[in-house]
Amino acid sequence: MPATRKYDQHHLLYMADEKSEEFRRFILENRELIETILKEEKEKLNASEKLDQKKEEAKEKAKELNDTVLSVLSDDEVQKHFITGCLEFVHLFEALIKAIPMSPDTREVVDQYEEARDKTVRNIIAVGAKDKMDNINVDEAPKKQSRPKSEKKKVESIPINDVKKKKKTE
Repeated sequence: MPATRKYDQHHLLYMADEKSEEFRRFILENRELIETILKEEKEKLNASEKLDQKKEEAKEKAKELNDTVLSVLSDDEVQKHFITGCLEFVHLFEALIKAIPMSPDTREVVDQYEEARDKTVRNIIAVGAKDKMDNINVDEAPKKQSRPKSEKKKVESIPINDVKKKKKTE
């Protein structure tokens, strides 16, 4: 690389404005350095773009995964088995507690806990049922308009003998 001279910013602007031979010589003398700087800037820009692209891809993958997990967990069949499994685990835990030998004081605490739990569950169910009943929309059946009794058509009855007599006379 040829020997380079140091130029200050004002000197470079003067050379660029004048389009002098000195500016041309500066570019030629420092061509490799300028190309290296431009190449590094281009690589930084490409790396930044690649990083942004990777970030967007990661966001999309995370969103897809989130949507998949939510759709799986919100499936009615999965919910039914999940709740059933949780209840089975609670029953297993309860059976284990009953099978464990413990002092009368500890047994009393466990019994109080179970009583409080059962009361809480009953209250939750009662509140949920009340809320559901309060929020059910019941459409009223349309009322039938009944005619006043005087307007109802009455079926006219004709004695059979009268009909036979009319036919004979005709």
